[in-house]
Amino acid sequence: MIRRAIFLSIAIIAAPFASRADDGADPVLAAATDVGGVVMFMESGAPGMVLAVVRGGHSLVLGYGETEKGNKRTPDGDSLVRLNSITKVFATETLAALAADGKLRLTDTLQRYAGAAKVPASSGHEITLLDLATHSAALPREMGESPEGVMQRAWPTRADRWAWLPGYKLPWAPGTIASYSNVSFDLLADAIETAAGEAYPNVLRARVTAPLGMANTTFTPTPAQCERLMVGSGLGGAGPCVDTTATDGSGGLYSTANDMARWLRHNIEDANDGPLALSHAVYRQRQALEAAIGFDEAGPMSGLGLGWVITAGEGIRPTLIAKSGGGVGFMSYIVFAPGRGVGLFVAVNRAEFGMFKALTETANGIVMDLVTR
Repeated sequence: MIRRAIFLSIAIIAAPFASRADDGADPVLAAATDVGGVVMFMESGAPGMVLAVVRGGHSLVLGYGETEKGNKRTPDGDSLVRLNSITKVFATETLAALAADGKLRLTDTLQRYAGAAKVPASSGHEITLLDLATHSAALPREMGESPEGVMQRAWPTRADRWAWLPGYKLPWAPGTIASYSNVSFDLLADAIETAAGEAYPNVLRARVTAPLGMANTTFTPTPAQCERLMVGSGLGGAGPCVDTTATDGSGGLYSTANDMARWLRHNIEDANDGPLALSHAVYRQRQALEAAIGFDEAGPMSGLGLGWVITAGEGIRPTLIAKSGGGVGFMSYIVFAPGRGVGLFVAVNRAEFGMFKALTETANGIVMDLVTR
């Protein structure tokens, strides 16, 4: 304990911390992040980090370190980051919005939106949109390695995956096993696009990001936005600032901490509205599945919502709804306690899975500090 106290004292003094923005000067938020934010940053080993914390009607956005190692530029709420797999829960909110409007049903088969392509089935079970949105469509994590010279989030294209899908043999019946799948969410975005009759990024913008004023949440960053992109490090390297529409359902979104604070407040404050109520609900309970593969990096998964991972409350720990992301030089995590008015988003510009468990544990701890009822 003495050694950890000394470490924390040194970390608080030494951590390059220079950007801070809050919309209500909530002293409780400041106190909760004073040490926890520094611990997350120092233990991540990342050049930089952005953190957004929401409590009730207030939010606090913090920046630590550097946007690129050695450049002495501290990130802030407008620094662009890669959301990676947090992209998935934007896709499922869009899905839920269309379902609430009667444009599609969660129980629709993927075949309904496949055109002339033949979607594989197994044991008489067809893949549904719900299967795609809960990682239970019996599809693999990836189609394979991206071609040489093509950035990870710029492949596979829609044409690539629909040429591949008819030849894939499902290893088990859809709906019986949950196994993490990026492929599923890109196909889900394609189905949303077909159901809506317009490009998926336009549907996402109209249904989710534009109404919330999330102008920096995009698949196609402008040159000015690219200038604000934090430079990734670790697994996947920095990665160029390019159009990532190819993976618009699974991992292509760019955003900022300011935008994510807005979206967190939306998920907390509008949770009882039709689309979010659908999105946050549990559709696959762990004990009802034959297996659940790839969901426990931020705590033991008890159920799956539409893209969201739910951890059941126990003792003083509240129920948590969360999603993580990693790749192309970034790790990210979003978590909130439903019904408690508290949530957190964090992104670091270092992709390294070994440090991620500690980062999510500290993030969950900050949420627990702010939830006492």
